[in-house]
Amino acid sequence: MYAADFKWPDDAHVAVVFNMSWETLPKSYGTPESDQKGQQRPPATAKYARGMRWIYENAFAETGGMQRLLDLWRRHGVRTSIYCDGITVELYPGLARQAVADGHEFLVQGWDHSFLWTMTPQQQAETIDRTMEAFERVLGIRAKGFSCAGGHLTPETFPIIAERGFVYSCGLRNAEVPFIIPVGDKKLVGMTSYDVSDTRSMGGSDRTPREVIDIWRDFFDQLYEEGERGYPKMLAYGTHPPLAMAYRVRPLEELLEYVKSRPKVWITTRGEIAQWMLDNYPDHDLSKFYPEAVASDRFYGLNLGLGGEEARAEAMRHRRG
Repeated sequence: MYAADFKWPDDAHVAVVFNMSWETLPKSYGTPESDQKGQQRPPATAKYARGMRWIYENAFAETGGMQRLLDLWRRHGVRTSIYCDGITVELYPGLARQAVADGHEFLVQGWDHSFLWTMTPQQQAETIDRTMEAFERVLGIRAKGFSCAGGHLTPETFPIIAERGFVYSCGLRNAEVPFIIPVGDKKLVGMTSYDVSDTRSMGGSDRTPREVIDIWRDFFDQLYEEGERGYPKMLAYGTHPPLAMAYRVRPLEELLEYVKSRPKVWITTRGEIAQWMLDNYPDHDLSKFYPEAVASDRFYGLNLGLGGEEARAEAMRHRRG
């Protein structure tokens, strides 16, 4: 399954993270200029340049969704990892402070949910710095984790966040184990974001929320059995407060009860996973698990610190201007 010698605390078979993506979409959302969701914009012939239905749907995050999710985690004693924008904590400081008080971990995304591919390296640094400052000023915390909007990293992402003292980055969907990314004389922990989330039953999907939960349960059962055989992995489920309607949260609660009922499951946060790696496996880059990762880094330019100058050149080849 993989080549490394690797274990979780207490020999857990699988590490599970429950995510909340609490994001503030740019004001262009719902307009023809939006790059967020392709189908959610008015046609060119419309007399108004913004579709308000989608704006109202997203605003449910703060008038129902976050409150319901925070209640769910509190009742089950679960701490989550929250992908969050700087403007979000400024707009909704009370909710954000409640999440901190409940023990949830905040990760920096950016000032709003704009994609890094729209920015120069300087603009990427500025949106991260502005968000870090908002977290410190409003919440009194300094985030250690980063997760960019949509998981769209750039060749400059890792150096920017390593320079600012981050210890891990999400959004890497190329492995089911966490791994070390060397960045100069610093080390980041890279980890997957989530493959299954509540978004799989929205928009044009014909899946019900309960069907999505069943997909994740199968995912969990498979990784659990692999962990029993000596190859522990990590798995996350992604929730989005705008989608936390009652009919969606009911099957999620049943899933949470199922996961809690199984022995040797580490329900944790991304920050705790990162610290476990740095304390116990500080040299476990992805090639220690999968030697083939070196070739994929060179070919695609994944910035994993494995492919040398060939990988760096391939990554930078796609930067425009």
